[in-house]
Amino acid sequence: MPLLCGIDEAGRGPVLGPLVVCGVAVEEAQHGRVERMGLKDSKVLAPAVRERLFLEIHAAGVLIAIKVFPAPAVDAARRRNGLNALEAKAMAGIIRRFAPVRVWVDGLTNRPRAYGRLLEAMILPARARIVSESRADERYPLVQAAAIVAKVTRDAAIASLAESHGEIGSGYPGDPKTKAFLRRCARAGHFPPFVRRSWLTVTRMTGERAAGEA
Repeated sequence: MPLLCGIDEAGRGPVLGPLVVCGVAVEEAQHGRVERMGLKDSKVLAPAVRERLFLEIHAAGVLIAIKVFPAPAVDAARRRNGLNALEAKAMAGIIRRFAPVRVWVDGLTNRPRAYGRLLEAMILPARARIVSESRADERYPLVQAAAIVAKVTRDAAIASLAESHGEIGSGYPGDPKTKAFLRRCARAGHFPPFVRRSWLTVTRMTGERAAGEA
């Protein structure tokens, strides 16, 4: 039975924690079940709603693939080829794993169609019709499902880190709790391995050169 697939990520912008890329696939004949779940863009959902939908998605008989990149891998990617290349490789791997006939992805660049063509080239000799659009997580249920799974997976990782290291906030650079945590690390002269050292937020504290700076 032909498969349909949606792919999205969570954690591209934070200075703390992992980047999570997720793919959700379903048999073409069962796609209506996902559409009827009433999914939305994960960013507009309350955490409790995301967690409930996360459980419903797992119980819906879909296929799920998750790739988690810890902070050191994110830093290395930024200094090498950039996050777009890292995510494209992850997405291509998910597509090859599921071998769907059609894929929806949240385009990562200001040229989402070109990004889709790149993915099609990366999966050769396999073939799939890839629809790459900006804000695909606002339109396509399978992308919404992937985004929800990715977001809940990342949130769980952040919660686990907070249990071990105290209040760290959401991990986003603009979060006052996250900034306070980073300042404590700077004063102590030690940043734990889940801190993305290539982020400007951190390099301003350490005097190191941020990724992408001349």
